[in-house]
Amino acid sequence: MKKKGLAIVSVLIVFLFIISLVVPASAYYYIDLRQGSQDVINWVTDFSEPFLQALFGGYGYSYLLFEKFLIFIILISIVYLSISRIPAFDEQKGVIWIISIVVPLIAVRFLDAMWLNTILIQYQVLGIALTSILPFIIYLFFLHNISDSSTVRKIGWIFFIVVYFCLWSTSDIEIYGQVYFWTMILSLAFLLVDGTIHRWWMKEQLTASGAADKWEHIAELRKDIRETRDAVSRGDIPQRIGDKIIKKKQKIVDQWLRA
Repeated sequence: MKKKGLAIVSVLIVFLFIISLVVPASAYYYIDLRQGSQDVINWVTDFSEPFLQALFGGYGYSYLLFEKFLIFIILISIVYLSISRIPAFDEQKGVIWIISIVVPLIAVRFLDAMWLNTILIQYQVLGIALTSILPFIIYLFFLHNISDSSTVRKIGWIFFIVVYFCLWSTSDIEIYGQVYFWTMILSLAFLLVDGTIHRWWMKEQLTASGAADKWEHIAELRKDIRETRDAVSRGDIPQRIGDKIIKKKQKIVDQWLRA
């Protein structure tokens, strides 16, 4: 761990040293870094475009070539995973790779612009859905981890609903308004069934701990507290560390007693 930290610090020092040399030099000699990077990108594009056109089709234009390349990579992964699970291809790595490359190559090569745009729209919808629901999921986990008080969680949900109501009521773009509206409705539903969700949450924690029921889990926690106290009294654990462990486990016990 120390070696990794030292390596990171060393890289940062070298980077800062290079910057300190480049910046003064640029004061005397004008260096257009943007143009330089653009030239590199143009060189890579000009070099790779004929190869991509030969492989994926689309002679005479480079429209959506990069998107075809990405779909080709996805298909290779899926086909390889599927073929490698077939018993007939055991110990036939070469054959697996040939099929995994040729099949996606044929599929992508004869994929016209209309079908390609249809596929890309689905990934666009997926990205919008995932990034839209992510704040809601984070907030859900936050509320159920931060407090076992139903009142505190309900206040949190009400605040969340009010924020999204304000966003919905002030949005001038219809699609944005729909996202805000349905997130608000979903939050309202979670507010109404908050108790049920929290009981499920506690049950999942109980299952993860390996205990058969609530009281068995509480008994195990209290046993851990007694063992920690004994270890502190014997001097096996420092008092400060022991108090921290006991406080943490006692807090969990209190949560289960209120559940």
